[in-house]
Amino acid sequence: MKIGMVISGGDVSGINNFIFQLAQQAGAEMTLFSGGIVGLLENQHQEISSRDLVDYSISAIPVMASGRTDRKLMGSEYELIAKKLKSLHIDVLVMAGGDGSLQFLHHLSEYGVNCFGVGMTIDNDVFGSYYSIGFSTACEQVMMEVRKLRNTGRALPGRVFMMELLGGYCGELTLQAAIKSNADFALIPECQIPIPLLAERIKQRLAGQNSVIILCSEGYTKEYSPGFQGAIDTLIKQLEPRIGVRIRKTLLGYGLRNGDPTCEEIYQGTIMASEVVRCINAGMRNKAIIINAGNKPIPIDLVSMQKRLVDTEGHHYKLARQIHII
Repeated sequence: MKIGMVISGGDVSGINNFIFQLAQQAGAEMTLFSGGIVGLLENQHQEISSRDLVDYSISAIPVMASGRTDRKLMGSEYELIAKKLKSLHIDVLVMAGGDGSLQFLHHLSEYGVNCFGVGMTIDNDVFGSYYSIGFSTACEQVMMEVRKLRNTGRALPGRVFMMELLGGYCGELTLQAAIKSNADFALIPECQIPIPLLAERIKQRLAGQNSVIILCSEGYTKEYSPGFQGAIDTLIKQLEPRIGVRIRKTLLGYGLRNGDPTCEEIYQGTIMASEVVRCINAGMRNKAIIINAGNKPIPIDLVSMQKRLVDTEGHHYKLARQIHII
């Protein structure tokens, strides 16, 4: 069997392991297409050996390049990609990415390509899935930064820190990272806190501890659009006069996409790969693999994938309410 692999959108740590597990469990030759969808169009491919894959499997060094494109492909371009894959004797094309990538796969499958997709985004906002590759490692990067800020706050008490995180219109990364790092507040688009109330809560928290750490999703303010950074600048201007303390800011941007993959990252990538292989061996075609609420990988059809937001009825949101960080 020969499997083509392509990643699209923002790069993440942990994808190397998924590729390694896919090759190992399927006993397949792997062809990597670098550059995302554009790389498929331009036939930018290379073969990679199992010898190399195992060495890179738990490394943060990317084994292949990702890519982005906002352009909608024409039918002739889908047909061209399908012909190129056939000429390379690719039996299955696997793509890792977000909702746009999985929508692309759905269209490509209509041209006779057997496509499988998996969620790969630190935002953890893939429709229907409770986990996407890269999410655990991104949370770990936040926790490491929070730990350093706590140490600074202990050496210099009375500090208020605000950290802006990636995540787009979904606050899942900010919410779960705040829970896991014991941050004081999580500002997410799905739960707006009035400025006067937030200021009062910050003052109350600062009265009882050395520092206050606020995690803020980049999409928290109305001014956000993809690529914008600086939501915390708007908030800081509104909060500082009310709390009477200078707020120190941190933009934790693209560094969230890398770092040594966590044990959870390795595990999730492994079970996703195992489900892709099971589906292929069972003769299934054109599926997206998601992680359900029971942390089990399941296949769904490649249709109408869209972004998801924080589930305000879910256990993470309810826990955040209980511990008063939203």
